[in-house]
Amino acid sequence: MEFNKALFKKALFQTALALTCSLTMSLQAAPVNTDSKQSETSTTEAAPLKQITWDELIPPVDPKFIERYQAGKISQDEISDYLEILGKKPVTALDGAYTKMPGYLVPLNMNEKQIATELLLVPSAGSCIHVPPPPPNQTIYVKYDKGIKVEDAGYTPYWVKGKFKVETKSSKYTDALYIIEVDEIIEWE
Repeated sequence: MEFNKALFKKALFQTALALTCSLTMSLQAAPVNTDSKQSETSTTEAAPLKQITWDELIPPVDPKFIERYQAGKISQDEISDYLEILGKKPVTALDGAYTKMPGYLVPLNMNEKQIATELLLVPSAGSCIHVPPPPPNQTIYVKYDKGIKVEDAGYTPYWVKGKFKVETKSSKYTDALYIIEVDEIIEWE
């Protein structure tokens, strides 16, 4: 059976929309956790450390769009168009937060010792390397003056801590709607 790129793309978008819709609905219904153990405090910053997930970087899906989707009154092209638009919208409420974010690093520059100071943080292994890049609101430009040795680019998970900014940054791989001014990068264990 021959690989159908258009069919694969439509299926991927439909899956992403379904996940986004169910996440949005579950977040709206989820209770708020006020447990003080949930937020850490950084020793290098006065601001509390906010651990964020990739889902928090996606704006809420329009409830009318969800209704149309659930009723089966929406075409694959409309889904693709909507997801493309949604993927280019940032969540501005996170601007200026001191964050801890999981993800995979894709180096934008490396010296002869494989030390990178500019990278992309992406939600899944291999993103931006062998597959189409994630949407701009699922891509974070990372500036790390100290540098990090990147041996297994895009396939090793890390925690990235630093100041989160809503700002567009373009690279040869993709556009990023967010920047993290990094204090620390730690390999996920």
